[in-house]
Amino acid sequence: MMSRMRVAITKKPAESGARSAPAGELKTACIRTFGCQMNVHDSDRMRRMILDAGLSEVQDYESADLVVLNTCYVRENAVDRVRGHLGQLNRLRREGKVKKIALTGCIGAAEESAELKEQYGIDLVLGTHNTYELAEFIGLPTMRETYTPNLPGVEGRHSAFVTIMTGCNYRCSYCIVPAVRGRMICRSMDDVLEEVQRLTAGGTEYITLLGQTVDAWRESGKRFADLLKRVAEIAPRVWFTTSHPSNMEDRTLRIIGESPSIVKRLHLPVQSGSDRMLKMMHRGYKSDRYRRKIEVFREEVADGTLSTDIIVGHPGETEEDHEATLRLVEDCRFDTAYIFKFSPRRGTEAAEMPDRVPDEVVQRRFLEVLRAVEQNALRQNRDKIGSIEEIFIREGRTRNGRAIGETWSGHAVHVPAEAEPGSYVKARIESAGPHVLYAGEPAN
Repeated sequence: MMSRMRVAITKKPAESGARSAPAGELKTACIRTFGCQMNVHDSDRMRRMILDAGLSEVQDYESADLVVLNTCYVRENAVDRVRGHLGQLNRLRREGKVKKIALTGCIGAAEESAELKEQYGIDLVLGTHNTYELAEFIGLPTMRETYTPNLPGVEGRHSAFVTIMTGCNYRCSYCIVPAVRGRMICRSMDDVLEEVQRLTAGGTEYITLLGQTVDAWRESGKRFADLLKRVAEIAPRVWFTTSHPSNMEDRTLRIIGESPSIVKRLHLPVQSGSDRMLKMMHRGYKSDRYRRKIEVFREEVADGTLSTDIIVGHPGETEEDHEATLRLVEDCRFDTAYIFKFSPRRGTEAAEMPDRVPDEVVQRRFLEVLRAVEQNALRQNRDKIGSIEEIFIREGRTRNGRAIGETWSGHAVHVPAEAEPGSYVKARIESAGPHVLYAGEPAN
């Protein structure tokens, strides 16, 4: 279930300790999102849960029965900022306006979450791995593994998710997906293309192909590269996630570079840079093979962005294994890495493994990988300063007065202007952080 300019910090999920809210108690919900574009994506998935449960979404705390704070932990003042919102929510709850409070995202997976839960009486605390528990909390039984990181969010006029396959044929040591979803089942090419044509005819600008191992798709001798090429001939803008290194063909990487409608971003989870750990995880490849895939990507997609998943603290991980991961991070120069502290899932092989890594060691390794990724990302993002970029607007004006967009190279960009979601603007990149680019006013 590990999934996708920015580094998303993902830690061990906190235990929620909460029961489902009484049926009928919650009728409205407000989701407040902090942080990076991945947090926005997570909020979109939670929004789908809320709508599936029959709740209406509202935009202000005062009108909400349930408030979800989906948080980021990248900035130093993140916890203090969230404390301010929690104080406001507690005041509203005393006034009888807010009934339930949920804390999700990166702070929900951090050590501070236990203190916040006790201090502010939070009803539900979730990390980034167990977001699906929100579904149970709002009254959707039997949804324990339904709302995974790859579940489409709410479809909008300008963007939509198209699932091309379900299930997984791999048996990674840490992953519960094969046990709960079964083996891989692929939709036919004709079925996928028909859906893409229908969506684009209705005005959808951006198609994202989804699958647990999306690049494993196949049908009667056709492979994922064939499907991707056909979709890119129909849709104005295309991306896909999540890929597995064992399935990633050089031909797919070439198509990304050649097609004008495919976003030049590759999400290719590596999980570890240690061959010993990759074998223990049953990943099916070695680190040098992964490096070669990245070399091909860099050659075929010169301006592309690269993201990955990394697990730190898997049972049996040694300092030598950790150092191997740091070397791979430096070699591959990831623009984004979603870093997970190992979290045992009942029913997986890793949950029963001995040689657990002490929490303090996991924390140190986590921070070392994070710093290495951020340093690379910041250097690479600064190279974009001064460039004129065509930016696809994914979200219109936010509370800070900026629109959120994406370049063709896959960089997240904040634009200081009101723009219609689904539109394109051209703007000069004026500054950069490790997680996002900042553009000036759009050019005429």
